[in-house]
Amino acid sequence: MSLSLDQALTQIDISFSTFRRMESTDQLAPAVMPGQTHFVAVLDGEGELACGAGRRPVRSGQLLLLPGRETPASVPGVVLAHGLLSATLLDGRSLFEFFPLPHQLDAAGTELFTGAIPELLRESAYAGPGSAAIITCLARRLVTTLVRDAWPDDGQIVSACTATRQQRLGKIVDLFQKDPGREYTLDGLAGLAGMSRTVFHREFVTLHGCSPLTMLRGLRLKRAEELLRQTDMPIKTISSRMGYRSRSHFCKIFKDEYGVDPEQFRSTR
Repeated sequence: MSLSLDQALTQIDISFSTFRRMESTDQLAPAVMPGQTHFVAVLDGEGELACGAGRRPVRSGQLLLLPGRETPASVPGVVLAHGLLSATLLDGRSLFEFFPLPHQLDAAGTELFTGAIPELLRESAYAGPGSAAIITCLARRLVTTLVRDAWPDDGQIVSACTATRQQRLGKIVDLFQKDPGREYTLDGLAGLAGMSRTVFHREFVTLHGCSPLTMLRGLRLKRAEELLRQTDMPIKTISSRMGYRSRSHFCKIFKDEYGVDPEQFRSTR
């Protein structure tokens, strides 16, 4: 079943933290936790906001939602307010998954900008009895306004069943990336994803365009390549760390992929 905007808004859990002014040059916003998004209000000035590896033109009155990787930093002549925002559906999905980020809204002159934002700053600084409840109410209003402006044109978001399946497959990829050297089997991975072996393999290929073990092989070789380039770690140690039972097996697979064996590859760095 799909969800409309109104249905989604009735079931979200809002969390808003560390909302504060940023006006010192090169002041960096705090890093996000999983599920959080950067919320930025441009209080005064005009310029280019440094966010992640790039820059974004901004001016007073704008509200922005930035993905976690685009941590903003203050710049001369621009006064910001920044907070970490999350909006989680009952099934664990983030509401911000359903429209593209960054998202920008011009709120100059609106009561949202002249009233809600200053009140958020005051309550965040006060942090006294009742502040958390007030901050949550104001954050819900912010989320509603921003999400309504960015909501998909068809008015619906993907069903929880489909999203949950994609999340389970995504956890397998996360596991590969965190621990590529672990010994994996298709049956074991299917069990971790809560699917049968056949369904798991089919869904994984549909979503990622390759089989789970093919992806794992590629991740292992990529990590081995990085270790060969960046360290003097013995090749036998690299092969063991990447899950290969023998140095010779690792060297053969590496040469099949790169056209040279690990020693030759390392000598060219």
